[in-house]
Amino acid sequence: MTELPGAVPQSDYVPFGYLDNPWHSAVANRSGIIRSVPPMGFGFWCRSMPWPYGMGARREINYLSFLHPAVIIDGVPFHQAEDFEREGVELVSRYHTQNLMSYDWSFRGVSVRLLYHLNGEHTLCCHVELKNESGEARQVSVHATHIYGYPELRWWGSDGVASRYNVESGAAVAKIWASGDVFALSGGPEFTAYKATASAGEWRAWMAGNDLSSNEGASSTSPEPVYSVLSASLKLEPGSDWFGLVTLTRSTNEVWAVKGSEEARSAAEETLKRLLAEDGAFYASAPVLAGDWPADWKHGWIYDLETLRMNVREPVGIFTHHWDAMQVFTPRSVLGEAVIDATCLSYSDAALAKDVILGTFADAPMPNVPCVREDGSMNMISMGGEECGTAPIWVLPFRSIRAVFDRDGDAAWVTALYPHLEAFVQWWLDNRTDATGRFFCNNSWESGQDGSKRFLLEEGEEGKEAEFVQTVDVEAAMADAMATLAYLAPVAGRPERAAHWTTMAQQRADATRAMYVDGWFRDFDARTGTPIMLPDYVDVMMLFPLAVGIATPEQMKAIRPMFDYFLANPKHWLEWPSFMFVFTEAGWNAGLRQMMSDVVAKTADRVYGRTNSSKTVEIDPARSRIPEPYNYRIPGIANEFWPMEPATLAQSSAEAYGWGATLPTLVLRNIIGFREDGSGFTLAPTLPGSLLTPGRLYTVTNLRYRECRFDLTLETLQEGRLKVGIRLHGASAGLAVTGSSGPVEAAGAFEIVNGDTLSCRIIQ
Repeated sequence: MTELPGAVPQSDYVPFGYLDNPWHSAVANRSGIIRSVPPMGFGFWCRSMPWPYGMGARREINYLSFLHPAVIIDGVPFHQAEDFEREGVELVSRYHTQNLMSYDWSFRGVSVRLLYHLNGEHTLCCHVELKNESGEARQVSVHATHIYGYPELRWWGSDGVASRYNVESGAAVAKIWASGDVFALSGGPEFTAYKATASAGEWRAWMAGNDLSSNEGASSTSPEPVYSVLSASLKLEPGSDWFGLVTLTRSTNEVWAVKGSEEARSAAEETLKRLLAEDGAFYASAPVLAGDWPADWKHGWIYDLETLRMNVREPVGIFTHHWDAMQVFTPRSVLGEAVIDATCLSYSDAALAKDVILGTFADAPMPNVPCVREDGSMNMISMGGEECGTAPIWVLPFRSIRAVFDRDGDAAWVTALYPHLEAFVQWWLDNRTDATGRFFCNNSWESGQDGSKRFLLEEGEEGKEAEFVQTVDVEAAMADAMATLAYLAPVAGRPERAAHWTTMAQQRADATRAMYVDGWFRDFDARTGTPIMLPDYVDVMMLFPLAVGIATPEQMKAIRPMFDYFLANPKHWLEWPSFMFVFTEAGWNAGLRQMMSDVVAKTADRVYGRTNSSKTVEIDPARSRIPEPYNYRIPGIANEFWPMEPATLAQSSAEAYGWGATLPTLVLRNIIGFREDGSGFTLAPTLPGSLLTPGRLYTVTNLRYRECRFDLTLETLQEGRLKVGIRLHGASAGLAVTGSSGPVEAAGAFEIVNGDTLSCRIIQ
């Protein structure tokens, strides 16, 4: 079997997922999505997916094109999911990254691994690895099927699909007649039989009966697919291995498809090594859960990291830096999503995360960082024609940027970023303050809260101007942004700007506090100068002054009961990452650490239980254009948000969405209590009640602050006490740790009460 990098956490992950297609974009190149096809396949999804933003996967020439293998051992077929269920065989994925994904199982002593990756934009590779660990010879057949067809929208020339055998290359070639993409299916060694059919029933019968015959090919009429099959049969002696390679290559004509297939096959091994090395390098510095954390959490954490990785795109079009796509189907750059995604990614790959944040501002066509596609086209235009970006309230971008700098300490990055941050803040001062000097959002889209009641809009007016609503959360966010500018000014070599922004921040903090009325922070109606009182509606974003630490102690104390209200009424406030980030930061600052830990744990139980499920979820056919055999959602990937109800997830939440993969940030900040500042960091381990069973060990590897890298282990003791172990990595700087009772010896294990704060400073 292929040697896998030790740094990559290997476990029994779910056999569902995505492979990153870095060539795919919204406008310039709709290449398609590479998504798993149960039980053991992968393929090109080049048509609309049945969820928000899913239309971006559809090409002008649109289709489904799948590699669907079958393995027959001693006459027993493994082709469909029910075959594994019938034989009691567990199918898992022991390697599950954006670059490579495997299907792993064994039967009668034969271990099977199918390892998938892309080789360039147009070739899907499947390395077939068999090992007979039994004491008897086994007869094994491998059938590689290419399923091609199912156009969503017809075009001239899309009359059907034909399959034929190219004798010179040994490839099964499928093409749309008379105009469309051409695919070459190749296999070696020992893939000597070829046949094709337009009948799904006949194809299934071939697999069930281990049919090794050949025929002259077949064709189907659109939209029905054609099934092209290459087959290999071998005798696997005891202790022996067999390695095969199946490739599926796309081009515009048969000659180029066959040539591309040959080139990809010769490069496949080197590509495999390169991708494994990339994964190994990423996980050598990525924090990972180990020990007695729930299995769903440990697996879900990996799916989250991989979702974040595949949403970071290479420079293209207007983007000269890496950029965050938000979600993989219709990539676009959005300030709020980019920063929350990059903040979570920064725990694993700080350099890449910083490049994303810098590019989000530096490559933006205007200082307000409008929502934009790679060709410069705008993605958020108000009903009045304003080209908008997300407001500074959306997932605390300035607070997150400060946190990334505090943890990483890169002054050169701050120096490059700082002018863009100033330009952003100044744009909001110039364009989003009214005659009284108060901040507003042009429309509800710009606030990030599409159609929120707080903007006093009628249904269908989400993009209508709402400049008369003076927004308390924007006031608080701008106070925090200005304080961040004052904090970063000396780092950026602009110390003279610090005093200016300090004064401005204080003014905005005072303005925010003045918007507290009758026990709650309120928006104001500029037309009347009065607070907007909505007796049947409270908004979690009104906690923003607590989240950025500018509410007075009296205000914070008075608002604390509202946290219980949101826990009792979690929809939709505690279902969306954007709201959860504000809620947990506000709760932490309000001293509700145990409550925040518990709500994050319940969210992780719910979300990771779904992404680590062993079953696909059927989508309502009335909501989907995907043909019935493939009309499903898959686990193994983060979703757009974290709804309480499974039905809401099935019908409304996009797959492979970046900010839906940011739960690791919430776990690290609220359960581990790992929080950075300019002089060091704190650890305030606050395990949820569900994890406090004595005798458990909870480890997070690869935590980093500046030059210090360490693993943290928490052992649960009796009566809510924890034993803390900090293992410094070899060349790391040392740590001075101070607990509630004074300094502790960081090199050994020491005891604290769950929820205690440890102050940590680097020592050389």
